[in-house]
Amino acid sequence: MANTGNAVINADIFHAAMAQFQDLLVQNEQLLNDLNVYPVPDSDTGSNSLQTLKAGLASAASQTGDLNESALAIATGAAKSAMGNSGVILAQYLQGLAQGLTQAGTCSPKEWQQALQQAATVARQSVLTPAEGTMLTVADAAARIEAQPDFKTYYEEIQTAVRAAVIETQNLLPELKAAEVVDAGALVISFFHDSFALTLGLNVSPLEVSARKLVATSYSGPMFELMFSVVCAESVKSEIENKISSLGESISVSGVEPSFNFHIHTDEPHLVIESCEDKVEITNIRISELGN
Repeated sequence: MANTGNAVINADIFHAAMAQFQDLLVQNEQLLNDLNVYPVPDSDTGSNSLQTLKAGLASAASQTGDLNESALAIATGAAKSAMGNSGVILAQYLQGLAQGLTQAGTCSPKEWQQALQQAATVARQSVLTPAEGTMLTVADAAARIEAQPDFKTYYEEIQTAVRAAVIETQNLLPELKAAEVVDAGALVISFFHDSFALTLGLNVSPLEVSARKLVATSYSGPMFELMFSVVCAESVKSEIENKISSLGESISVSGVEPSFNFHIHTDEPHLVIESCEDKVEITNIRISELGN
């Protein structure tokens, strides 16, 4: 385990923290699923986040490069196999983090702050209509913390800000307030930062949250979740986003040019697919029923 006064994060620390992140998602998969009420109460945030991260880690299993290469390999694998809205946003958070890291073999607190800022920006850009009280809110909270001379002091401040942001999500979305829960996706980002704090040697006590009450939850939104993959230029990706924006909601996209993975909640998945087919070849189509 790294010294609590460590001044850098290297590839070994990064890999250890990401493994710790996976462990936390495994341990809390059911809790995250139970908390899931926004944007759809379909109880899959924990499972989708975990499977997305597992795909990223598997993609980087043989990676022996520097910090940037390791982070990029994980992000690329996660983006290709992202599951659900939470998985797409998590994948893009990791993508932004990788983009923000320098080519050097280590990362200082200041460089980590820049990477967290890029991660928050790219995650927000992945969502067509961003909402506060979600993963994006917690990502922003971490990015706003000014870097400190060492990671111990820095991560103590990040932990305070992130946990406060998670708790505050309940007051930012009516769905969360009605269910008396914090946002499940927000807690995923909190676990990400818990993992780095633990790996850097801090004492981290679990954030105690209560699962939503076992009462009937009504859902009147779109009937289906549709995901599909395309290979295209960034300009075509933007055209697709515009085309499908009137056909559903919770639209988000993972990946970087030319490989993209689309997510949408819609009543008419066939129309979404048909509207894109004149622009690109649609592959890896996945449709699941929502609200059950």
